[in-house]
Amino acid sequence: MNYVPLLKKFLLFSAVFSLPSFASGDTNCFYISLKPEIIAKTDALIKTYGKEKNISFMTHDAKSNSLNQVMQIDSDFKFASSTIVITNDTTSAQNAITLSKKNKTPLVFSLIKPQVSFLSYPKAWFVGPNESLAGFMQADMLHEYIQKKGSIDKNHNKILDIVVIRGEKSNPDAITRTTSLMSGLITHGYILPTLSDTYGNWDYDEAYNIMQIQIKKLGIGNIEAVVANSDEMALGALKALQDYGYNNGDSNKFIPVLGIGGNNDAIKAIDEEKISGTVIPDLDSLAKITIELITDKDLTEQKIRDTYKLKVENRNVLVNYSEKKNY
Repeated sequence: MNYVPLLKKFLLFSAVFSLPSFASGDTNCFYISLKPEIIAKTDALIKTYGKEKNISFMTHDAKSNSLNQVMQIDSDFKFASSTIVITNDTTSAQNAITLSKKNKTPLVFSLIKPQVSFLSYPKAWFVGPNESLAGFMQADMLHEYIQKKGSIDKNHNKILDIVVIRGEKSNPDAITRTTSLMSGLITHGYILPTLSDTYGNWDYDEAYNIMQIQIKKLGIGNIEAVVANSDEMALGALKALQDYGYNNGDSNKFIPVLGIGGNNDAIKAIDEEKISGTVIPDLDSLAKITIELITDKDLTEQKIRDTYKLKVENRNVLVNYSEKKNY
C-alpha cells in the first residue's frame, strides 16, 4: 500500500487544525543562569506573585551559555503568551524583542538591563535596580563608617586609599555602580584616585585572586577600604583579607569591605562584623511590577510612579536599594 498520499493528507490536516502556538496565561521565563543567588531569588518572587494571578510558568535555564539561551528562545518562545527574560547576551535580548513584536505579546526584561533598544516595541519593558543609587549608597556608607571611626588614614597621606573591584569590563551596571561610587566619595570630600581599580567579573574566586595580588603589591597596611560591585566579589576579597589575619574579630586588624546585592553569605558576614555593609535591591517590588506588566495591558509609567514612587522613564522601571550595615 502506498502511504505517501495518506501522509500528505495527514500533514495538511495537522497544519489546518493545529493547536494555538501558545497557551493563554502561560509565561516563558528565559534566564541566562539560575545559579546566581540574586536571579534565583528574583525567580522565586516572580513565581509567587504570578501564581496569585493563576499564571503558569515555563522556566528555561541557559546555565550561563549564551548559545543555549538563544536556542531556548528560538524553539520555545511560541509556547507562551508572555515572556520574562534575564540575560546579559545581546543576541538573546534581540531575539526576544523580535519574537515578542511578531507575536504582539508582553515582554519584560528583569534584573539585567538589555544592551539593545526595545523602545520600538510598546509592550517591552525593563524592571531592574537603580544602579546609580547603589554606588552612591556605598559612598555614603563608607563616609559614615569613617565618620564613626574618626579616621582610617593609616599611612597619613590624606588620601582615601581604597581597592575597587568592578564587575565585567564595559558592563553598563559595573560602569554605573563604580561611577556613582566615585562621584559620591568626591562629593563627601575625599581625594581620589584609588589604590587599585580592577575587574573581577562578578566572581568570588577572581576577586579573591585580585585581593591577594593587591595585598602583596601594595602592602596590607596601605589598604584602607575595599569596595566591590557585588557581594560575591566582596566575599572573595574578605577571604583574602582573612588569609592575612584581618577581619576575623580583631578590631585592630580590620578593613571595611562593602558589596552590592544582599547575598545570604554577605548578610551573615555583616552580622558577624566581618563585612561592613551591602546595599540590597528591592526584589519584591521588582517581581510585583514584572507580573503586573505581563498581566495588565493598561499599566502606564505614571501609574507605576504613583503606586511605587519609583523612577520610570522610557519604559525603564528602576527599583530602589536598602542598606544592610554593621559598624
